[in-house]
Amino acid sequence: MSSSQQTNLPLPQYYAKTLQSLLPIFDDSLPLSEPSTQAQLAKATDDLYLISRMLTSLGVFSDNEGLDELGDRELVFMTVPWVLGEAEAKGGLGGYPDRIAALRRSDTAFNAFLGLLQTYNVFGSDEQAEGSSSTAPGAVPSDPGQRREAKIRAYRREKELKERISAALPDHPEPSSSPLTFVLSLLPNETGASSTSVNEEEPDLRNACIQVLQLLHSLTTTTLGNTAMELSILSQAPSEPTSGPIEDPRTRRQETEDAQWRLDRTPGSYKPKELISGGGKVLRPFTILPSTTALSDRERLRSEVFRASHRLPTMTIDEYLAEEDAMGNIIRGGGQASYDAPTESELLELEAENDGTAAGAEAAEKRRAKTENWAQYTDDNKKGAGNTMNRG
Repeated sequence: MSSSQQTNLPLPQYYAKTLQSLLPIFDDSLPLSEPSTQAQLAKATDDLYLISRMLTSLGVFSDNEGLDELGDRELVFMTVPWVLGEAEAKGGLGGYPDRIAALRRSDTAFNAFLGLLQTYNVFGSDEQAEGSSSTAPGAVPSDPGQRREAKIRAYRREKELKERISAALPDHPEPSSSPLTFVLSLLPNETGASSTSVNEEEPDLRNACIQVLQLLHSLTTTTLGNTAMELSILSQAPSEPTSGPIEDPRTRRQETEDAQWRLDRTPGSYKPKELISGGGKVLRPFTILPSTTALSDRERLRSEVFRASHRLPTMTIDEYLAEEDAMGNIIRGGGQASYDAPTESELLELEAENDGTAAGAEAAEKRRAKTENWAQYTDDNKKGAGNTMNRG
């Protein structure tokens, strides 16, 4: 469908069509590093900016209105800034400047989303009381105990909201679905089966939409903290060179003469198995090169100032990491997502709170067995019992 044909659609269907193109990207079904994925993301981002301008020109949202004055279909469009912030956060992979600019645009969109929720007072008294007791959006508590409590509280609230939203929506999506799936369920499908009027009132849809906004608000506070952390790291990164130095033809001639008089094998003729054994033992000295062959002359000349009189075998970083991975020396996982994820003990504690269910009873039994095993281990192994070499 061309751009002109899309803009001729009613605004709800145009928004739904844009979210359909973003859904495989938000679900991580498409790799972000692929140029086709980035092109699809850029096209959807431009459509979101166009939808945002259309909402502004139509005057859908106003500072003089209240939440009760908005129709159900108008309420759905409050999610546009959040989707725009998530889309911008997934772009900017062309280098440090592009990434920093994308993160700043994402931060602006998320703050516009929070400002819109605050203007219309979307949250009730309970949500406002909970928000006032927590830290500001994007702020990370310095105390580890407070960070752990905030993480558990956010996880518990998001899980409860997803279950409520799944039960309230007509098509009943899975609670583990992407938040974009919940937003898409609030809009008419491509065939126009749902009404495209922005004034039609549906109580169930309105309650589900408010719960979706609450879920997106909870996700935004976490995302803003991660964005601020990444911007802080990128601001301290070294600047990228704009252009490489001019190549000196004398250097290439010297390399040709060296290759003629050296009798050993060329660096790239050795296989990784000839340099490192299966047990990780180095069989002969070698040099680790960067993964890219497009090295600047300045870096190459600097590495050859104090080189050996003979040519050493070489192995790229990619080949070295492949050998280490084959021997099981690379630990996978970790990162910010692993840090934010609840631990096994925290998940058992949350599941054990579901009284009267089989899953809750099973989780409580696992938690009791784990505690009993740890207590038995501490009784059998007193503190300091293994310190036989360095008593003191």
